[in-house]
Amino acid sequence: MDLKKREKFCYPGGRLKALIMSYDDGSEHDRRLIEIFNTRGIRSTFHLNSGKLGGAYHILPGEVSNLYKVHEVSGHTVNHLHLDQLEEEEIRREITNDRRALEDLVAYPVRGMSIPFGTYDHRVLLILPELGVEYARGEAAGETGRFDLPDTFILWKPTCHHTGALEAAERFLGAITSRMMLFMIWGHSYELDGFLSTDTSKGWKYMEYLSDRLGRNKEIWYTTMIEMHDYLKAIDGIRFSADESIAFNPSAVPVWIKSPEGAAEIRPGEVRKLFHPDHL
Repeated sequence: MDLKKREKFCYPGGRLKALIMSYDDGSEHDRRLIEIFNTRGIRSTFHLNSGKLGGAYHILPGEVSNLYKVHEVSGHTVNHLHLDQLEEEEIRREITNDRRALEDLVAYPVRGMSIPFGTYDHRVLLILPELGVEYARGEAAGETGRFDLPDTFILWKPTCHHTGALEAAERFLGAITSRMMLFMIWGHSYELDGFLSTDTSKGWKYMEYLSDRLGRNKEIWYTTMIEMHDYLKAIDGIRFSADESIAFNPSAVPVWIKSPEGAAEIRPGEVRKLFHPDHL
């Protein structure tokens, strides 16, 4: 990927800021979290363990399609095991069977995942693309604390956990930028209920306040991990003429390019004459 090339572009509608929430495990607390998000126009990627659906403290398989319908359902393996401690064939089964089960529920390809416990080894990283996994979040890869675009989608690093998100949110909202920024927050909805929380003061009232600060902002693109993946891939695939005055979008995703006259949309399959070659 050409990171400098990405600086020529913006998010849909000319926005330069994007927010992704990324939540694991599919616990019953997702219901309350989704209500908070939906009323504030925030979208999230939810990483589910198909083998735990319908079990104690987890959502039911029958509610997955409707509950997460404006969000993304992503993989988290069948049983939430440490993948680096499994035999290779077990790793493959955990990932593939999870995808299949979730796809039966949502009726679209499940193309990403969060790695359980954030633990992995070189075998896991090699296997993921083979199994159709196009992005993977893993906490062992660390958090950036920044708002950079990802330089890789396998071991995609979030900005921060939700317990540290309020300070980062104020920096994000106050930033004046000329390039695309991405704020990704991760966590587990059960932590908001105090269960296995690293900071029990960061509960539901905290999440409501954080979501109030970040939600319903016309300058922010509220998106999911797979949508961001596809958008950046589409940008990376844009082809320019030699003098960069013409752009061709061979992808199925519309992209937006910056110009002094305002952001311009390049539709799927479109060859577009740009306003000025030197604005790029």
